[in-house]
Amino acid sequence: MARKIFVSYKHADDSVQPINGETTARAYVDELIDLFEDDEIYKGEGDEDLSDFKDETIESHLKDKIYDSSLTLVLISPEMKDSEQKESDQWIPWEVSYSLKEITRNGRTSRTNAMLAVVLPDEYLSYSYFLADDTCIICHCRSLYIDRLFQILKDNMFNIKEPAFNNCANHPSNYPVYTGASSYIHSVKWCDFIADKETYLQTAEDIKEKIDDYNITKMVQE
Repeated sequence: MARKIFVSYKHADDSVQPINGETTARAYVDELIDLFEDDEIYKGEGDEDLSDFKDETIESHLKDKIYDSSLTLVLISPEMKDSEQKESDQWIPWEVSYSLKEITRNGRTSRTNAMLAVVLPDEYLSYSYFLADDTCIICHCRSLYIDRLFQILKDNMFNIKEPAFNNCANHPSNYPVYTGASSYIHSVKWCDFIADKETYLQTAEDIKEKIDDYNITKMVQE
């Protein structure tokens, strides 16, 4: 069965590696559309930047798209977060929040979406601004620099109710290394995702089926 997937991203973030001659996060959405031949990709806009429209028009448009989807991809990019604006005034946190809520319309209630964070390469073809591998010489763990993210994304990572740790002696007790599916919003590099998208989509859907194992935050920080 074809999936209906909503993609949340910073339209004009040009701090990413160029793809198909374009240098914005929006260009990666075009690549996703080509990649998901059998699935339906919902994005917030067509070729136009929605910032040209009134907030009420955008919100209504996005609600329809997200309500009809079952999985949300959040494209992580270096400048996705505007530190000069409140998070509640930015669209990505709102889209994540709406994706996580159960919304009732005309007697039908949508379930919380499965979620997946796809990390885009920066202009130097690096993912280390958010995701770094082999950060420990003993356990070779992966580190996620979640402080770069919106609060609602941070709150839904490493949020499993009963975490498991690898007990690596090279890590202090207040910085344990999580193992297993520790985050409701799982993270994957763009290069790994496009190489094996079905595996990562299934991972997100499997986590969704165990949603009661996670402390889910659905509200945007003011």
